[in-house]
Amino acid sequence: MTFLLSLAALLPRLLLGLGVVHLVWNATDGRSLLLKLFLSTGVGFGVSSLLGFLWIWAGLPLTAYVVMESATGLIIFIWAFYAHTPRLQKLTDRTQLLWMVFLALGLLLFVFNLVFYALQYPHGRPDAWINWNVVARFIYLGGVDWQGTFLRQFDHPDYPLLMAVTHAITWVFVGETSVWGPIAFHFMISLSTAGLLFALISVFRDFKQASFATIIFLALPSVIDQGMRQYADLLFAYLFLAAGGISLLYFQQRETRFAVLAGFLVGITGWTKNEGFPAMIGFTLVWFLMAWRGDVPAFKKYLLGLVSPLLVILLFKIFLAPANDLMSAQGSMLSRVLDAERYKIILMEAGDMLLNLGGLPISLIGIMLLIAFLIGKTRHSMTGSWILGSVIIFQLTAYFGIFLLTPNDLTWHLNTSLDRLLLHVFPLGFLWFFIWLKSPQELH
Repeated sequence: MTFLLSLAALLPRLLLGLGVVHLVWNATDGRSLLLKLFLSTGVGFGVSSLLGFLWIWAGLPLTAYVVMESATGLIIFIWAFYAHTPRLQKLTDRTQLLWMVFLALGLLLFVFNLVFYALQYPHGRPDAWINWNVVARFIYLGGVDWQGTFLRQFDHPDYPLLMAVTHAITWVFVGETSVWGPIAFHFMISLSTAGLLFALISVFRDFKQASFATIIFLALPSVIDQGMRQYADLLFAYLFLAAGGISLLYFQQRETRFAVLAGFLVGITGWTKNEGFPAMIGFTLVWFLMAWRGDVPAFKKYLLGLVSPLLVILLFKIFLAPANDLMSAQGSMLSRVLDAERYKIILMEAGDMLLNLGGLPISLIGIMLLIAFLIGKTRHSMTGSWILGSVIIFQLTAYFGIFLLTPNDLTWHLNTSLDRLLLHVFPLGFLWFFIWLKSPQELH
């Protein structure tokens, strides 16, 4: 019962996100509406957590904010869909119906596994209650003294607050610090990541290709594991996928409203995890390159979307958060850069991790290479797909630099974080692969 109540507590923020997305991007066709539905998760929780943070930082009670936000979100949602009524489409192709059956079965199994994992680990895995859920408790229970969370000496008190503020708002609805609040949130993020992947491939290619890709994604044990650990990593991967997908969509349609959404989603990555800073740099460089080529209006709109989350992040980092443990650590960075053994260890561990990506008994990379060999490249090349590869390579290069310079024991650091960092770019890489691949329709 509390789980259902926790899911219901997420609804006002999802409606807020859907209303905002629909106002910014007022397309009314069915495929666009589906994409908006799954984008609303990131936008809704992003807007809510940014404003909620500013509210409690001003010393105001969170309960009052929740009431105002819920009412405002409902008004924005009704206004957006009244102004731009969507046009729903029917499925008439019987083969699409067959793909839908397979997709529904995969989704059902996915949901079952998510619930099973949540029941097995209701508090999440260690980092969830060391770094994330404990901060939400400070915000919900601490009142005006919530900033006591920054006095923690263990782990990372400088982490951004998207998840913490989001969980605290859910607990205001529920009336207690129930474990089901974070569970409901991560359940929604897991579904939204799979749904967003489906919606993007459906827009860029077709329904069958989207179903094919999503069925594989839903079957990956690591997606379930990473989603329900209650860490911020699958949320980050979802936002990275959303920002990359919307950036590519701009290239296809040249609608500057996509630039606003892309900028905001990129900014929210930095409000989710510290790894969002290289993501912001990488995406901004891509959009700057487009401006360099003459597309200045789009770059300005991108910066318009980026500026609000970036401003909040800077305020948080400058005035509240303690120094990051990696940045403040002592030691010679030059000696670590010149140590050839560190390069070897990082590359070997990354290679082993890639072979085990997905958590399947056999290599997912091997399966994807086999699929690529048997099916081949699509005849419908997509303009701008270089964007996806560019931001993925930039992000992985930044992670390589972090491991190279880390003051922590390198092997320990790799073993405890490399799989999660690869997850950050995996859904976007998955999208890139299935855009490149021939669809089932092309095989007829």
